[in-house]
Amino acid sequence: MNAIVQQFQAFWKRQKTSEKVTLIALVLAAAILIPILVTWATKTTYAVAFSGLSEADAGAIVEELTTEGISYKLDGSSTILVPSDQVYNVRLKMASAGLPQTGTTVGYELFDATSLGMTEFTQKVNYQRAVQGELERTIGSLNAIEAVSVHIVVPEKTLLSSTQKEPTASIMVKTKSGTALDSGQVRAITHLVSASIEGLKSENVVVVDSEGNMLASGATTGSDAAAAAVTDSRRTAELAAAKDIQYKAQQMLDSVLGPDKAIVQANVTLDWTQREVTSQTFDPTPSAIRSSSVTSETYTTNGTTTGGVPGATSNLPTPVATATGGTGSTNYQKTDTTTNYELASTQSHELIEPGQIKQISVSVLVDSITDPTQLNVLKNAVSAAVGIDAERGDSLSVESIVFDRTFYTDQVAEMEAASKTSMYIKYGEIGGAVLLFIILLLYVQKLLKNLKLASNDAWVPVMKNVSDNALRAPQMAPMISPTIPVPQMATISTQVEMPVPKQRISAEDEQMQKVMTRLSEDSPASVAEIIQLWLAEDEK
Repeated sequence: MNAIVQQFQAFWKRQKTSEKVTLIALVLAAAILIPILVTWATKTTYAVAFSGLSEADAGAIVEELTTEGISYKLDGSSTILVPSDQVYNVRLKMASAGLPQTGTTVGYELFDATSLGMTEFTQKVNYQRAVQGELERTIGSLNAIEAVSVHIVVPEKTLLSSTQKEPTASIMVKTKSGTALDSGQVRAITHLVSASIEGLKSENVVVVDSEGNMLASGATTGSDAAAAAVTDSRRTAELAAAKDIQYKAQQMLDSVLGPDKAIVQANVTLDWTQREVTSQTFDPTPSAIRSSSVTSETYTTNGTTTGGVPGATSNLPTPVATATGGTGSTNYQKTDTTTNYELASTQSHELIEPGQIKQISVSVLVDSITDPTQLNVLKNAVSAAVGIDAERGDSLSVESIVFDRTFYTDQVAEMEAASKTSMYIKYGEIGGAVLLFIILLLYVQKLLKNLKLASNDAWVPVMKNVSDNALRAPQMAPMISPTIPVPQMATISTQVEMPVPKQRISAEDEQMQKVMTRLSEDSPASVAEIIQLWLAEDEK
């Protein structure tokens, strides 16, 4: 480790100031860019899942996302972002949970951002939109309502009240599965809307459901309104009864065949006739004697009889009439018996209220079941579950057909394609970051290599090894005084001993010797360079 540190220090000392600044800049750039690139490549990308939400819907969706453990981001209070590879899954999950409920409904927040160039017509339109949006939010808060749309028509005011038209409103509601609005709730909605609009009467409000059924007809007269209310109430009751039967059959089939393997539709007709029935039945079998009477009649004669010629003469009193007699006696006897019996009877009085089931019609479609035995089993099970009565005229149809699931297949394929695209983009980002890092690393390595070569070129040797010129040393012509000592260089591996002159040197040579000695001590490189130049001249 110390050797590496020493080599780096030696390398660093050999660099120029500009090269040191360049190296420092490259290291800082790599230290900053590499974490940024890694973070950017591994960072989760978010996409818009919902926008234009109300605060209530945004809060409900955020709560649902927290429960599901899905990460999210908020862009304001009306936009929710989720990971791009989970956008479609989140939308389907929220749709199954009934979210968002109010959609992109806008209310009085339209006036939060006003414009100086807004015309009077624009202000009226915005006010009408705001009122409709607030009414939709209010009606949509009912438990049975899944979606609602309100349309209001407010005529322009005229000078004469006789020509003034009254405001009208129409409401379309979609109820949640398995629920229905009763007549009281429909009347509450109509009165709510009429009380929110100036001059609007409840009779001018029309309410329909998502299937096109009239819930409130907007009748203008009292008798018509009462008749419409009765009709609406009866229709609501029939729909509720049909949905109840449909729900029972659908639940049973889903449990047996699995989800989305069967479709059930039911229609119920109710009997709204009110009848009062009185009936009396008799049992002819005797059970008790009420009264009994016996009458007897007897008489006896002695044989004397009164007789005569028929006519007036015989009826005259005696002695006028002449009677004739007879002989012999007569006996007479008669008996009558009368018995009265009590008969058992039953008398009943029955009041049949309206609303009894008159007829039920159920249609069932199952997916790809061709076995007649299985179809017959399903038919019997559905018949018992919904209460089919053949004597009453009920009908049940169970048929098999291949369901078209192209839509769901396309949705799944689209979700998989989006997921793969997102995955490829993420992998591409990571690959690009790695490639950029490799390129940067190669560039730095090349730059360091160039700096090292430049540094080696800068250190040009100024003196060759003494051993290289040992053989030619005797032929060198002496260019300096033999009394001048040759300086010892660190790079010279073999020291050459100069012969010590025996003769006495002059004062001038001694002074020159001192100068050369000092020069060799102060600047040995210069002395070595001079010697190298001498050797080079000799080689020539």
